[in-house]
This record gives sequence, structure tokens and C-alpha cells, in this order.
Amino acid sequence: MTPQSKTHLLFPTVVQTTNIENAEILNEKLIGGVEALQQQIPNTKPDDWACSVYTTLHSEIDLFAINPFSKVKDIALREVSRYADTMHMQAPLANLRILDAWINVYREGDSQEMHVHQNSVFSGIYYVQAPAGCAAVMFRSSEADTMIDPPKTAVDELNSTDVMFPAVAGQMIIFRSHLRHAVLTNNTDAPRISLSFNIDVHE
Repeated sequence: MTPQSKTHLLFPTVVQTTNIENAEILNEKLIGGVEALQQQIPNTKPDDWACSVYTTLHSEIDLFAINPFSKVKDIALREVSRYADTMHMQAPLANLRILDAWINVYREGDSQEMHVHQNSVFSGIYYVQAPAGCAAVMFRSSEADTMIDPPKTAVDELNSTDVMFPAVAGQMIIFRSHLRHAVLTNNTDAPRISLSFNIDVHE
């Protein structure tokens, strides 16, 4: 008689993806806004970034206070609120606070090394432009570097330590800020443009 067994999935890593409504119209405006930013704001890439991506991360601009980027603010708050509700977390919309928001422009050969977003609770990525075949974002398990694995006969959701999410124009990804992630090398002629943000919860 075969003993009965059950597989339990403990401590899940939750990532939410949403295809945003009317994204084509929004992204057309955002692409124009990004082009204007690149004319006005020098690349503020931190010195410790190994990549050569253009970013406004360390600029002094309040991105969500500037048109057309302000149109993404309410969407970001709404999607984080939905994510928190799914996770049964007490994070009402009125208590969510945007800490920062920035643009990343990945040209051919650009990438972003593995990192986390410190001192925040929720993080998000919105894809403004994602040419076919552009770089995916890779999420990595926090246990990946400490586990001793035997050879795998197949890789699936039960044993994978790295998961790829392709970049899709008009899609927003929400995840917990401590989740390690990276952007693989971009190999497209047209730039891959994303808008990222961090959010916390206050009383």
C-alpha cells in the first residue's frame, strides 16, 4: 500500500501583474515625457551600479508631481492596495505613502544587477516601452545562495530559485521590496523604458 503524502507550499513569494487600462494612450504620453526628461536631467546613476542604464533615481525631481508621470501615481497606489488586500495586510489606500519614483531607460547592452529596495514595504515596475525580445526582470529567492540542491530533472514552481517575468508595455508589477531582482542584458535596438517606485505604510 502506497503511503499517502501531501505537498505543502510554505512562505509563498507573491508577485502581482496587472495590465493597465488604456495603456497605449498613457504610454504615448509617457514616452514623450521620458524624452523631455533625458534632455533636462543628467543621468543620476549611482556609482555602485555596474550597469550603464539612464536613470533619474538620484535626481531631485518629484516624478509623480510632473505631467504626464503624475497619471501613474493613482494607478500605483491602487495596485499596491489591491496587492495588500490579497495578502490580508492592513495597508489601506489612505495610509500608503509614495517614497520615490524614477525612470530607467535600458538601451542595447544595458542591464541591472541583483538588488533589493531598502527601507520600503512595496515596490513596483510599470513598463512604458517594451520592444519585443527586450530584457526580462528576474526575481530570485532569498534562499537561493544558501540552499544545497541535488541535480534537477525539471525546473518548476516547486524547485526554481529564479523566475523571469518578460517586460510587457502597459503592465505593472507589484512585489515586496525585500525581494531580490535584476534586469537581464537588453539586446534590442529600441530602448526598454520602465517607471519604478517604492511605497510604505504610515499611520
